[in-house]
Amino acid sequence: MYDHAKRAVALILTLVCLTSCGKTGTSGHKWQNSDTLNEWQINLLEAQGLPTDIEKLTPMQKLSIQHIYEMITYLNDKYDEEFVYAGYIQPGLMDEETLLAYPKQYGADGGRNTVEVTVGDDGDFKDNYSNMGVRNYYEQLINDFAQNFFGSSEVKVITQYFESEFNDLNEIKNDDFEKKVSATNLIFVSNKISSKEKLRVFFESVLNWMTLHNIYGDVRTTLIKNANIAEIFFSNYGDFYESEYIEDDHIAVVQKNGEFIIGK
Repeated sequence: MYDHAKRAVALILTLVCLTSCGKTGTSGHKWQNSDTLNEWQINLLEAQGLPTDIEKLTPMQKLSIQHIYEMITYLNDKYDEEFVYAGYIQPGLMDEETLLAYPKQYGADGGRNTVEVTVGDDGDFKDNYSNMGVRNYYEQLINDFAQNFFGSSEVKVITQYFESEFNDLNEIKNDDFEKKVSATNLIFVSNKISSKEKLRVFFESVLNWMTLHNIYGDVRTTLIKNANIAEIFFSNYGDFYESEYIEDDHIAVVQKNGEFIIGK
């Protein structure tokens, strides 16, 4: 359910892949071919410590920089905003060719805003970019719900993963997400404001809240001890799943039909 560590490893590997790993492979996409480098490509190569003369690049490096530029241009054009390169995974036996980028206006946010671009079976690009305005609104709603439940700010919701079919916030009416939103919610509650028994009641309330608003996805509620809730962020939340911090923990999946699958 929680793929943060795997994604972090992928981000580390991407810079290596620009220089050496993977194989050319075929994706069905008709890639553009050029014998020259543009300014954007030159700047990226220079930032990675690679030759900026196309004649000095290996065949794999030449293919990679051309594919990277085409994929990020696709994002810029599709969403009419600027995206920043964050990494690239070459196609291999176990890997799908993937560009990693994030919208410049929102920043990387510790990797949470990473967008993946791949090539679909039809040869066209596809991506997993969700409207950030919709995500921010959703986060505010669930945080307000959690804090209102406990009457305290000693609770924090981190939306680790978010996917939305909405293109604009104005499409959402009466806070009904119409089962077009999937989210992974990690909710930390301080033991200063909750007991194990109250956390279980809250856990059930969150599942019902998601169903009421037609949201599906994962939810994990964790009662935290020996920690300051204000110090938990997207960049470090994994550290607080150690036994020294966890007093009580509950995991569930809310399906599209509103049913719950409760984890152990």
